[in-house]
Amino acid sequence: MTDLQRLTEQLAERLNRSVAIDDAHNRLQTYSPHYGAVDEQRLASILHRKGNPEAVEWGLEFGVDRATGYVRVPTNPDRGILSRVCVPIRSQGLHLGYLWIIDAEESMTAAELESAEEAGRQAAVIMHRQTLFDNLERARERELLRDVLDADPEVRQEAMRLLAEESLFDLDRPVVALILDIAGPAGASDRAAAAEIALAQARRLVPLRHSLYLVRQSHALLVVAVDRILPTADIATRMRAEYWRALGRTGQPLGVCVGVGSQVGAIAELRTSYRRAQSVIEVGRRLRLDRVVSWEKLGVYRILSELPLGRIDSDTLHPAIARLVADADGDQLLETLEAYLDNGGDATVSAEQLCLHRSSLYHRLARIERIGQISVKRGTNLLDLHVSLKLVRLLTDRPETTS
Repeated sequence: MTDLQRLTEQLAERLNRSVAIDDAHNRLQTYSPHYGAVDEQRLASILHRKGNPEAVEWGLEFGVDRATGYVRVPTNPDRGILSRVCVPIRSQGLHLGYLWIIDAEESMTAAELESAEEAGRQAAVIMHRQTLFDNLERARERELLRDVLDADPEVRQEAMRLLAEESLFDLDRPVVALILDIAGPAGASDRAAAAEIALAQARRLVPLRHSLYLVRQSHALLVVAVDRILPTADIATRMRAEYWRALGRTGQPLGVCVGVGSQVGAIAELRTSYRRAQSVIEVGRRLRLDRVVSWEKLGVYRILSELPLGRIDSDTLHPAIARLVADADGDQLLETLEAYLDNGGDATVSAEQLCLHRSSLYHRLARIERIGQISVKRGTNLLDLHVSLKLVRLLTDRPETTS
């Protein structure tokens, strides 16, 4: 039992009330057995290991994040919240968390409130000490993860030896690299700080010694040991959602991509998974993807992303591309042609995908044939045209037209 858990249970027993402690990001740290009445919010917090957004918002209305002494947070029947006493946990100017006590009848005495504040001061000492320890361990993890990705095999070997020696990671399990693209969304600030929170939350889904993470300028890397019970895609989805939430956004994450690299046999092969996750992110940026995308499901872009795109110009591509780009409706025509070829020339499926009537699709295809000086009829060999369309999507700028 940790010191913080022991403190939580002792206070709950002394007050005969349910107690819980959250960190400054409203992530549940410890909780006592139930004493007396409990509410939906406490149960949800224990289940999900974090405060329900509605409950957090209700507490903030009463200034719990700014308080230096205890705050009474009244009941809110509409949100299923019983009255609580909140004691802010602070140390040396740092806001470390909250100590919550259910006080359904608002009957805590002055002596009990003083006991709660004393427990808050003790919690501050414990949490500050743990924060310092965690920061040191995180710094060590970052250092060794950087070395695991180093180009020098000797540096990588030494890093893996130290990871095992210091019990920071299980070396013998298959691993996968997950990269959160923090180049977006547009207008967001403090992306690196939001990424730190997102990855710290996501790694809570996996057992100890099964994850490492590192935040860099344009992306954040989470390395996880593969678990047959928890799909990697679930971890990636959690990363994306927590990043969006840490940015202070609501609703569905927009403009946020997570790239999942290939699974490799052990951390010794991490560079391969990392490089492939980076390729996914690069493709995601060029194609404006805002979802979880895995290397395995990248399709033809797995191959095309490895090409030296800087050497590709209009002369490299099928000549019809430049002709279509030069047209006033070039973007629309290219989109139509790509959908038609992606669907193997199936007009019905293509029309549905483009939200067009089939007659409108045929009209566009006729224009494409006339402007591009090509035939798109089934049975025609259009592989070079199809590949050229995919390459255009990867180019930062559309290829220049030929005169």
